[in-house]
Amino acid sequence: MLIIGSAAGVVVMGLEKITFGWYMKNISWVAFVGYIAGILCYWAEKTLLF
Repeated sequence: MLIIGSAAGVVVMGLEKITFGWYMKNISWVAFVGYIAGILCYWAEKTLLF
């Protein structure tokens, strides 16, 4: 979701002709998987190390 929420992301979207719909359809699931993986890693560290 970084491409949508930053000035650099807006520039990239303009230069590469990336539309919001294309980004949501093709990239957002990757960002969501990374988000869930981060939550699981945090949970595992908190459970196993502390």
